[in-house]
Amino acid sequence: MNIQEYIESGILETYLAGELDHEEMLAVDKMAAQHPEISEELTRLRESIVRYARVAHKEPGRRVLTHVLNAIEEEEKGEEKPAPGKPVGSTGNSNNPGIFSTWSMAATFLLLVSIGFNFYFFSELQNAEGLVKELAQEKTFLSERAKTTTQQLDYANLRIAHFLNGDNIHVRMDGSEISPSSFANVFWNRKTNAVFISVDNLPEPPHGHQYQLWAIKEGQPPIDAGIFDHNALVQELKVIRGEVRAFAVTLEKEGGTQYATVEKTYVKGFLKKS
Repeated sequence: MNIQEYIESGILETYLAGELDHEEMLAVDKMAAQHPEISEELTRLRESIVRYARVAHKEPGRRVLTHVLNAIEEEEKGEEKPAPGKPVGSTGNSNNPGIFSTWSMAATFLLLVSIGFNFYFFSELQNAEGLVKELAQEKTFLSERAKTTTQQLDYANLRIAHFLNGDNIHVRMDGSEISPSSFANVFWNRKTNAVFISVDNLPEPPHGHQYQLWAIKEGQPPIDAGIFDHNALVQELKVIRGEVRAFAVTLEKEGGTQYATVEKTYVKGFLKKS
């Protein structure tokens, strides 16, 4: 397994967000135990979440709590003093409403504080989970961008290699009247007779249709040089031998055809006379 691809898959962020089932969580733990890179990435993500929580943290004030507790203490001291004319040691009515009122107020206050703390930490948990999801999405986006950039570099390198190959004849095919902005390039190897096409700008073909390359010789109908994927990089098609004057691309039904639909020619280019 490719460790970097595993890390970039977003499973570690999902693990920290608690969105995996029990077996999947155990699998991540096992991978972290076996691979230091995964363990280090988990540590880094946890530290990022902790830093985020510290920045967003607001310490609840303690002055109100201290004030209430002091008030309770003063209230209890006042209740312990005997009333005028009452003998010392007489407890009187044990169901003193003042004491219960004070404790009721304290209990209510502490309940509100508890609810506040629960809401605060729940909000922090939600924020942390949101941060983990955002990190996972950003990592996926960057991974896709990296893949796209790699494909573009591969395409450029293939184009350069074919241009620099002295055995290749380069033919640029420009757009026809039905698609003036289209163009593509053909490389025909004089030694092997292999034909390569580089699709630079062809419109998306309609459903059930495909582009097909043709070799054109003097006095002959177009010769099938192969169908191709207009979204792929430089592709090798069929071997074409003999004296070729030009190459052209037509739009055909999916799978190609034996005879070219000339009126649906999208690009065409002629070989330079030597």
